[in-house]
Parts: sequence; C-alpha cells; structure tokens
Amino acid sequence: MRTWKRGFIEIVGEILESLSKNPLKKSHISYQCNLDARAVTKYLNLMIELKLAEQSKDIKHYKITLKGIKFLGKYDTLTKFLQKDLKKDHKLTEMHLHKPQINN
Repeated sequence: MRTWKRGFIEIVGEILESLSKNPLKKSHISYQCNLDARAVTKYLNLMIELKLAEQSKDIKHYKITLKGIKFLGKYDTLTKFLQKDLKKDHKLTEMHLHKPQINN
C-alpha cells in the first residue's frame, strides 16, 4: 500500500495505462484512476496538449496516442527500476532511519 500522495507523473501514467486497454469516457477514467471529474478534465486537457492522449472521433471517448504509448513504456521502465532498488535497499534504508544519532 502506498503511503504518499500520487504526483503528476504517477497520475498521468495511471490514466495512460487505463487508456492503453481501450478508449474510455471521462467517467470511466475517473472511476479507474480514483479521480474526481474536475481532476480528470484537467489532466486530459493537459495530456491532449502534450499529445499523450486524444479525443476519439465521437468526442465522447479518449484514447492514447503513439507518443502516449512511448511515454507509458518509459514510465513503466522507470517505476520498475525504482521499485527494484527500493526493495533491494529497503533493509538498509530502515537501518539508516532508525540509527541513533550521536551528538558531539
């Protein structure tokens, strides 16, 4: 379970992951990504501007673009890289967090 708030990149990654399966309506993106309607609109508008997503011809659905697919691939690589390092160094990090400090 995550203990911190999602950042911009994480939310964009989650939206793109949802869109990579099939085009979705805003309400379905909202449900799948646990975002309110205003946040979904804000992120989608920005993602369209960045050409990571686009509206389908019927204007009711959103879909991932080729640039969005490339972004998602790099995002997945980065998260896997960081998760591997976090798991490997978890015990070492815990030791440093609980290490008593010595004041001179």
